[in-house]
Amino acid sequence: MYLRRLLTISVLIVATIVAVTLAPVVLVSAFVMSFFPKFKTTPQAMAFIYGFIGYEWIGLSKFAWVWVRYHDIEERMRKDRDIQFWWGRSLFEMGKRLFKLRIEVTGEDAIEGNCALVLCRHTSMADTVLPLLFFGQARAEGLRYVLKQELRLLPCLDIGGHRLPNVFVDRSGSDSAKAIKDVTELMQQAPADQSVLIYPEGTRFTRNKHQQLAAKHPNLKDQLERWPDLLPLRLGGVRGMLDANPGKDLVFLAHAGFEGSADIHDLLSGGWLNQHVRIHFWRIPFAQLPKDDPTEYLFAQWDIMQANAERLEQEVRQGMATN
Repeated sequence: MYLRRLLTISVLIVATIVAVTLAPVVLVSAFVMSFFPKFKTTPQAMAFIYGFIGYEWIGLSKFAWVWVRYHDIEERMRKDRDIQFWWGRSLFEMGKRLFKLRIEVTGEDAIEGNCALVLCRHTSMADTVLPLLFFGQARAEGLRYVLKQELRLLPCLDIGGHRLPNVFVDRSGSDSAKAIKDVTELMQQAPADQSVLIYPEGTRFTRNKHQQLAAKHPNLKDQLERWPDLLPLRLGGVRGMLDANPGKDLVFLAHAGFEGSADIHDLLSGGWLNQHVRIHFWRIPFAQLPKDDPTEYLFAQWDIMQANAERLEQEVRQGMATN
């Protein structure tokens, strides 16, 4: 852990020095590139990257201050959670301003109620903060995350993610039993005032990934045809969490508008610009959850996720056409 953080923070230091040194060149180059359609939002992308670096350093400073200033474990965790909310909100608001995003939320009644296991659609880098801000912060409560191990390369996520009760999982499948055990324990140990978040697809949806799964895993053909805008559920972790559920409801988060923002290329080409992002929640009370094998029940809910994704995407297109 310490070696990894030494490496990642060293990389951040070098990246900061390079970014500051080359700032004039980057500014001019981004302006010139913006005249080409494939790079029209390069200035916004560069501003976001510079802002991200800045927020990384501010976040690390805040975590260091909390570590030095607060010695009570509960108080320290509350402060770390405040930093988590601040970091996610700051990056989201920066992206929202730079790319002129519009956000609309429906199903707000599902945000209220008991703490829950939250299952979210995953299509973009940007949607990773949606549950944190529009569910966790909206309810002013902790939200435990199941995160991919690769995110430990970001120092703020690494340090904050380990200080708070989250789990970083290896998605390679090399030790699925351990991953399932870890997420099951995360759910089992979550107190009554904390919700838990997992992206049950396991990775971001793209058309290419959908097609690759169809080619590599013929056994998933029926599921892929059933859910053309989603990836099949990775059932192991979700089953384990439901089996260990101490009494939390089940909340689903569907969204549309970030499909054109899957990677850095979309940041440069305008995939984020003027997007109308629509978010929709729905909730199933704990008493209505299946007590036996939840597979068919989860598949039925994923049918609803597919229907909501189609509806929201259509509303996004209609909104874009009228503007």
